[in-house]
Amino acid sequence: MATIEDVVKKSGVSRSTVFRFLNGSNVRADAKKAIIQAMEELNYKTELIYKHHSISIDVSIAKNFEGFQGFTEIVQGITQRADEKGIRINLVRHTGDQILQDYERWNTEKELKGVIVIGKNKEDEKLEMEMLRSKKIPHIFVNRVFEERDISYVAVDLKQAAYDIVNYLIQKGHQKIAVIGKPDRLKVDEDKMEGYREAFHKNDIKVSDEYFCSVQDSKEWEKKIHEILSSKELPTAYFGICDSHAIKFMHIAESYGYKVPEDIAVVGMDDVEIAAYSKPTLTTIHIPFQKMGILAVDQLVQLIMDEEICCTKTIVGHTLIERSSS
Repeated sequence: MATIEDVVKKSGVSRSTVFRFLNGSNVRADAKKAIIQAMEELNYKTELIYKHHSISIDVSIAKNFEGFQGFTEIVQGITQRADEKGIRINLVRHTGDQILQDYERWNTEKELKGVIVIGKNKEDEKLEMEMLRSKKIPHIFVNRVFEERDISYVAVDLKQAAYDIVNYLIQKGHQKIAVIGKPDRLKVDEDKMEGYREAFHKNDIKVSDEYFCSVQDSKEWEKKIHEILSSKELPTAYFGICDSHAIKFMHIAESYGYKVPEDIAVVGMDDVEIAAYSKPTLTTIHIPFQKMGILAVDQLVQLIMDEEICCTKTIVGHTLIERSSS
C-alpha cells in the first residue's frame, strides 16, 4: 500500500508542500498537478484530494429529465463516481431566464466547482453554453458533440451511430425507411437525422420527404405515425430516434394489423432496459450512458484541478445490437 512518502518521492514535491495540499491549502499550480498525478498513479487515498479541497459539481439536467431512462443512467454514473471520490453533487433543473439568473450568482470563492450539462433543448443549451464560456466555468456536456474549441464534452457520435443502424437496414434491402424527429428543438435529433441522410447518400438512394419527417412535439409525432401507417405506400422499415419511440411505433403498427418485422422492420437507439424485453425484442444501438457519466466526473475534475487544461473532448464507442424486430 502506498504511503505519503511514496507520493513525495514520485511527485518530486517537498513533503511540507504535499501535506499543505492534502490539508486543503493552496499550492503552486505545477506542484498541485504533480501531487495529483502521483496520487492517482499510486492510488493513494485519492478521495482526500476532493474532500479537503471542497470540490462540488452541479449537474444541470433537462426539465423532462425523468422521461428518459438514458438521462437517469448518466446520473447514476455521475453519482457513483462522485461518491467514490468524495465529491458533492447538486442536481439543478433550470430553463430559460432561470439559467441566466443562476449563473449570475455563481461563486467559486469558497469551493472549487464545475458543471455537467445533460439533455437540454437547443435554446437552453445555447444560453447555458454562453454563460459557461463568459464566466470561464469548468464544464462538460454529456452526449453532445461540439465543434467549438472551448466546449468540453463526453459523447457518443450520434450521427455515426444513426448512420450505422440505417445502413444496417439498407444492407438488409430496405429503402423505404421512415424516421420522425424534432431536429428544430433537439440537437441530438438533428445529429441522428443527419446520420440517416448520410446513410442514404452513401448508398446512392434518394431521401423521400414522405418518410423523412420533422415535428415539434410528441402529439405531432404520434399524429405523423398514424399518417405513415394509414398511407398507401407503407415504409418497409422505421428508424426510431430513441427506443421508446421505436417501441411505441411497434405498438401502434400492431393496432393497424401490421406485424413486426414481417410487414415492417423497426430499429431504435439507446438500448435502454426495455429494449431487450419488448415484443418483439428491439434491434438498437447500445449507448453506454452510465460510462459517460463516470467519464464526465473524471474529466471535469481534471478541468477543475488543473488550470492548464482548458478543454477536453471524448468520443465513446457505440454498438449495434441485433434482435428480433428487424
